[in-house]
Amino acid sequence: MAGLRPLPAELAELAVTECNEQQSERETFIVTLQTWIAKSPYLKARTDERLILAFLRRCRFSVEAAKRRIDNYYSLRNDFPEVLCGRQVDEALLRQFDRGIHVIPKRPASSQGPRVIISQFCKIDPKQSNPREAFKLLFILLELLALECDNASVAGLFYVVDARDVTMEQMLQYDPFLLKKTFMLVDQCLPLRFVEIHLVNMIPSGQKIFNFVTSFLPSKLPFKFVVHKKSEDLYNHLPAEAMTIEYGGSNGYHAEALDYWRGKLEAYKDYLATDSQYCTNEKLRVGLANSWATGELGGTSGSFRKLEVD
Repeated sequence: MAGLRPLPAELAELAVTECNEQQSERETFIVTLQTWIAKSPYLKARTDERLILAFLRRCRFSVEAAKRRIDNYYSLRNDFPEVLCGRQVDEALLRQFDRGIHVIPKRPASSQGPRVIISQFCKIDPKQSNPREAFKLLFILLELLALECDNASVAGLFYVVDARDVTMEQMLQYDPFLLKKTFMLVDQCLPLRFVEIHLVNMIPSGQKIFNFVTSFLPSKLPFKFVVHKKSEDLYNHLPAEAMTIEYGGSNGYHAEALDYWRGKLEAYKDYLATDSQYCTNEKLRVGLANSWATGELGGTSGSFRKLEVD
C-alpha cells in the first residue's frame, strides 16, 4: 500500500498505546474495511487506505467500531449537507480560506504531540458568509489532516478557538442545531480525535449567548473543554512553541501556514470534486436504520454545564 507512511519510532510507540496499532497488521485491517465497503450496497464511501487508517486509529483498531464511524461519517451527509456537501475547491472556498479563519501551524505540538488548529471566527464576514461555510472549510481541512498527518490521527487535535473581536452579529449566527450537529460530527463521525478545545478572548457580552447555544450539548464531553479568562493561560496546557508567532510562539507565521494549506487544497481539488458521490442510500440499507435517519438530531436535549474555566 504505497499511500501508507511508516511511523517514526516515537510516534509508532504512541500509536501502540493510544490506538492499539501494530504496523505489521494494519494493512490486513484496512483490506477488511475496504471489502466491507465494497459489499455494502447502501454505502458509497472512500476506500483510500490513509483515510481508513485514520478511522481505525480513532477506533483503537476495532473493526466494528470503525464500521460504525465510517457509516456515520457518510450517512450524516444526508442531514448536514450545508457543512458536509458541496465541498468543491472553487474561488468562493479559497477566498474564505485566504481570510485566515482556520490556521494549522506547520508543526505539531511535539514529535509525539497532537496537531494544533486555530480558528478565528471574527474573520467571517456576516454579510457575505456564515458559520456553516466556515465549518465546511474546517472539516475539509480536517479530512486533509487525516490523510496527510500521522500526528493528527495518532495523537489527536488541540483546537484553539480565538473569539477576539467577534461581534454580537456574528455570535447570533451560531444556532443550537448547528452546534449540536457539529458536535455529533466530531463525536461520532470524524476520523480524528479532539483531545482538547480551548476558547480564548471571549467578549463579556457574548458569554450569555455562548452559554445558551452550548446548553443544548451533552453534559459529558469526549474531550477537555476549557474557557480561558486570559489568553496567556492557554500556555498552561500546551507549549507556546506549538503556537504561531502571532500568538507569541515560534511555530511559523499565519501567512506561511495558509500558503502551505492553500497548496494542499489545490492539490486535492480533483479529490474533493468527486466528493458528492460519497454518501449513503438509506433505501438500500438492510436492518436497523442509521441513528441519523431515525431523527436523533431532531431534538435539543442535553446540557453543557460543566465547562472548565481557567
